[in-house]
Amino acid sequence: MSTLTKTEVSTLFTRTQKKMLFALASAVGLRMLGLFLVLPVFTLYGLEFTHSRFLVGTAFGCYGIAVAFTAIPMGRLSDHIGRRKVLLLGMTIFGVGSALCAIPAWFPASMRIGVLIVGRFIQGLGTISAAAFATVADYVPLEKRSTANAILGIPIGVAFALGVIGGPLIAGFFQVESVFWLTSVLAFATVWLLARNLPDTPPRPEAVAPVREVLRAKPLLTLDACGFLMNAFMTSFWFYLPLILIRQHHLKMTRFYIVLLPMLFLSALTMFGFSRSADRGLGKPAGTLAFLLMAASGLLLFRPGFIGLNPAHLAAVLVPGSLFFMGFTGLEPILPSLVSKHAHETAYGTALGSFQTLQYFGSFAGGALAGAFSNFPSWIPMTFLIVLGLLGFVLMLFSPHN
Repeated sequence: MSTLTKTEVSTLFTRTQKKMLFALASAVGLRMLGLFLVLPVFTLYGLEFTHSRFLVGTAFGCYGIAVAFTAIPMGRLSDHIGRRKVLLLGMTIFGVGSALCAIPAWFPASMRIGVLIVGRFIQGLGTISAAAFATVADYVPLEKRSTANAILGIPIGVAFALGVIGGPLIAGFFQVESVFWLTSVLAFATVWLLARNLPDTPPRPEAVAPVREVLRAKPLLTLDACGFLMNAFMTSFWFYLPLILIRQHHLKMTRFYIVLLPMLFLSALTMFGFSRSADRGLGKPAGTLAFLLMAASGLLLFRPGFIGLNPAHLAAVLVPGSLFFMGFTGLEPILPSLVSKHAHETAYGTALGSFQTLQYFGSFAGGALAGAFSNFPSWIPMTFLIVLGLLGFVLMLFSPHN
């Protein structure tokens, strides 16, 4: 099933659940728009301040390392003081970090890449994903949770489309730093939206499950590792894609939409198919398929001739990009849903925080290693992407049944 109708949403969720989903989805969508606006142009922006691709990759990925450091504490905090307060705090911090990313050019040349790295790190400190998905777990029963998470994916998908297309356009017609200023404005708009519309649900009266107990659960550890591999693949893929579009296909940033729009359209058609499969007990095979699609995209991004594609044609990017988008947008609702299904009900924030910690360690590792491997022959970054995808495929095969 590729879409969810208005009637189905009305049947699936109560009025309270729909109000929560609307407020949360709108806020998360605005935050993700800020992130996605930057994604297609970040590599090129970083290279304005340094010739070191490794430092640019580090700046790209250090957002993830900051999230990894704070995901469990922020998720744990939301278990103790409630989700709304943590969401407001996280978005405020993210807005400050975004503004800092816009001003490296104000500093001496020797400091600029360092300022960008610090700004990205502060952005990551304002993590909200664990609290957001824990809010869904608080309101929505198990059998509807993947679909609820996928509903959060609707504005994320819209934000993705607007961001990866609008970011290059804004950067092309103005300056790349204007994208970060817009990101900061969106972050503070999200603070206002959450403060006005999200109910302040108190934390559960039961004692929160100990952190050690949550972190020792083998099913959660397997899913956490899958999150690591998913994000490592994502940041690596996005590091290489703009370089290939510009240097091999001579495509200007303002024309990235030519290939990105079809990719996004195809992934929109498949996202709900993955999530509804998960709600029907097929999350494990759906996740396994998604990782396999990503592994195939890593191969074809660097070797399109493997299936007869002409490397000089844009189809050589369109096909692997579409496979990546389908796999990644399929995993995005499935993995957090599986985590919440295996977590203790008093520790959703902690469990999802541990998942996010590994997920964004993957973002850091993927960005840094992609930058390092870009200096080597193309078969090395290609092999790196394939290995990430296949490791995720194997882990999903051995993941717990949902």
